[in-house]
Amino acid sequence: MENFHEESTVADIIKFPSSPKKKAELVLVDHIDVAFSIWAVNMYGVPNNADLLEGYGFIGPEDLSSLEVQFIKDCLKQALKSEELSARGKSIIARLLSNST
Repeated sequence: MENFHEESTVADIIKFPSSPKKKAELVLVDHIDVAFSIWAVNMYGVPNNADLLEGYGFIGPEDLSSLEVQFIKDCLKQALKSEELSARGKSIIARLLSNST
């Protein structure tokens, strides 16, 4: 019977290919998700980004697809910590973020 507790060598290591990186995705199911995303970007993103403020002014629904998904998600995360939203509003944003990758 072989001894399975012998020291491993580099040759014994099996290398698995890494999985391809997924592109960030924001899943907007309905007009409420769109509205909360627009609100979060206009509240927390645009005022802190001179380029957006100068280029867009306020973001509308037609502008969302031109923004980076991670930027929108970061704005939503800030909104989740805010004092401006009710518990119901925060639950909508939490669902939106958990449904997105």
